[in-house]
Amino acid sequence: MEEPTDPAVATGNDKSNRETTAAAWTFRIALTVGALAIGYLLLGHGIAVFAGITDRLPLLLPLAVTVMSIFTRATDIRSYEAVLKTSNDITIGIISFDIWLLSARNEATGRVLVNPTTMIRGEFAIAFLVFGLLIAVGSLILIHYEFRTARERQRALLVGFVASVLIYIAPFGVLEPVPPPAPPGPTTVALKHFAVAIPYADPGITGIAPSILEKRFLVHFERDVEAPTRESAQATAVQRFLATDESNQVRTKKGARTGDKVNIAQKEILVAER
Repeated sequence: MEEPTDPAVATGNDKSNRETTAAAWTFRIALTVGALAIGYLLLGHGIAVFAGITDRLPLLLPLAVTVMSIFTRATDIRSYEAVLKTSNDITIGIISFDIWLLSARNEATGRVLVNPTTMIRGEFAIAFLVFGLLIAVGSLILIHYEFRTARERQRALLVGFVASVLIYIAPFGVLEPVPPPAPPGPTTVALKHFAVAIPYADPGITGIAPSILEKRFLVHFERDVEAPTRESAQATAVQRFLATDESNQVRTKKGARTGDKVNIAQKEILVAER
């Protein structure tokens, strides 16, 4: 004889079957939408997508590790709940990225270069590692914990899946441009000591005895000129001479001077390093 079936049990089984069917359809729809979105991106923006992948290749390390981990048991992922359990695979990728982040940190600058123009601050490395370990432990607990109903288990697994995805995309939110290098400091130029002889003709003096003094030069000496080169020493010495009263022309026999300057023989100036 067949044992009578409890109506409450039958109702519960029917409800559970309906929930399982709904979850399966949700899973199928999500896979279809995801496949269509990936196809659209590759067909319409394939070059831009691959350029972005190349530009941020280290940040995609968790994805590569996750995909390889999933491929080892791809035949087992056939339901909505199995997809949620991939949070464990995602955390494996997160931990691998955190290890790379710590090892790639520059001790001198505290930066982690993602590419020549983008970086992550080094202080985020420890935080990402701590959160990654917490998510990994939490995912293991959720996968192996005995929940009272399948619905409770799926809800808990969904929370773990979302948390692992958020931790995965978190590094994209802390990217910063690499600051430009500091401008070079002023270069110190070694100064040398020069002695400069400045020959000049004074029309006032030449007018006293033109036949004798016409082709004669007077000489002014600058004995201690500090400059990096001979040319700059010559220019400095001439400026000093022109700033003195001696560079004014003689006006009378008594030696009074006018405001007119003497004629400096620029090509005859002698510069000697001391």
